[in-house]
Amino acid sequence: MAVSKRAGKSSVKQNDFLAPYAPTIGTGTDVGTARPYNNGAVSVVFTPDARNAATSYTVTASTGQTATGASSPIVVAGIASGATPTFTVTATNSYGTSAASSATAAITVTTVPDVPTALVVSSPTGSSGGVNQAGTTTDSLSWTAGANGGKALTGYYWESNDGKAGSIGVATAVSPIAQEGGTAQAYRVYAINANGNSAWSAYSATVTTFAFTPFSVFGFSPFGVFGFSPFGVFGFSPSY
Repeated sequence: MAVSKRAGKSSVKQNDFLAPYAPTIGTGTDVGTARPYNNGAVSVVFTPDARNAATSYTVTASTGQTATGASSPIVVAGIASGATPTFTVTATNSYGTSAASSATAAITVTTVPDVPTALVVSSPTGSSGGVNQAGTTTDSLSWTAGANGGKALTGYYWESNDGKAGSIGVATAVSPIAQEGGTAQAYRVYAINANGNSAWSAYSATVTTFAFTPFSVFGFSPFGVFGFSPFGVFGFSPSY
């Protein structure tokens, strides 16, 4: 007796109404460049299973973030700087969602640095080593470093609200900053790593730069205190 082929055809047809199979996971790659602090991202590559075709895919980080797209790769964002999540992917069509794939290896997430904080600014009150000249002097600025965003800090950039600015290495202070005596200004700083620049810090308090003008404080001069001169006390002058 011949065996009917209709049952087999029915079984194949029913596969067209099933949820997708799990994709095959690939690799995850840190997307660090220009990523804001604590908003890291990872690009995840996977290979779909052709059976029971999917219409979308969802990648899930072990730290809880998800992202959905129509094809590989998919970028998952919003991950904390320095976190080391793994990632899985599922496939979805109108009939359901697949099981999760196996996980990627752990990926270290990097971003730009955190913002420097606690800026302290001061102005020296005397001449030192010829730094302070008549009518001008210097300010000093320091701050507290923020987290490095998962990559080593490479430097800082500072500026004052009167237009002066400069780059320095990884030290958390800069001095001397040449300023005009008697002027008032505030400062701010950002940090730099291989991914880019942090946001600007808040401005420091305003400092009034010490005004150093030799021999002119309150009108003083060595030969003019209260009208004194070495050859004119009480009308005295040398006779020849």
